[in-house]
Amino acid sequence: MADKLYEAFKYVIKYELKSSIRRYIVLGAFDGILLSLSILLSSVISHFPISDITIAVFSGTIATAVSSTWNALVVELGEKKAELERLEKQVLKSLRGTIYDYSGKISAVLSAISHGASPFLGLLVLYAYQYSRNYLVSLILGLVFLGILGLLYGEKLRDKALLNTYSNNS
Repeated sequence: MADKLYEAFKYVIKYELKSSIRRYIVLGAFDGILLSLSILLSSVISHFPISDITIAVFSGTIATAVSSTWNALVVELGEKKAELERLEKQVLKSLRGTIYDYSGKISAVLSAISHGASPFLGLLVLYAYQYSRNYLVSLILGLVFLGILGLLYGEKLRDKALLNTYSNNS
C-alpha cells in the first residue's frame, strides 16, 4: 500500500501538480487580495481603527480559506472520480486501488490545500498598511500583486490556447 501511495505521489508531482495547483494558488490569492483590499479601503474611508480592520481581514481570510479548501476538494474529487470512471470504461476493468486511483485523490487533496492556503497572501496588503499607515501603499501593492498574478495566469492561458490552436490545425 505504501509503495502504491509513493508511486501515486510521484505520478502527481510529475504529471498533475503543475497546472492544477498553480491555478488554485492564483485563484485563491486573487480572492485573498481582493478581500483584504475591499475591507481595508472601506474601513479606512469609514475611519475604523486598525484593530477592527485587522480582525475583519483575518476573519474574512479564514472564511475564504475554509470555503476555498472545501470547494476545491469537492470539485477535484468529483472530477478525478469521473476521470477514473472514463479510464475504467476504456480499459474495461476496475482501477480502484491503483496508482491512478490514488494519484487522483492525492492531487485533489494537494489542490484543496493550495487553494485553501493561497488566500492568506492577501494578508500582505494588510501588513503593508499596518507598516506604512498609508492606504495608497497597500492599494498599489495589492494592484501590483493582482497584475502579476493576472500576467502569470493569463500567459499560461494564452500558451494553452495557442497550443490548442496549433494542435487543431495539424
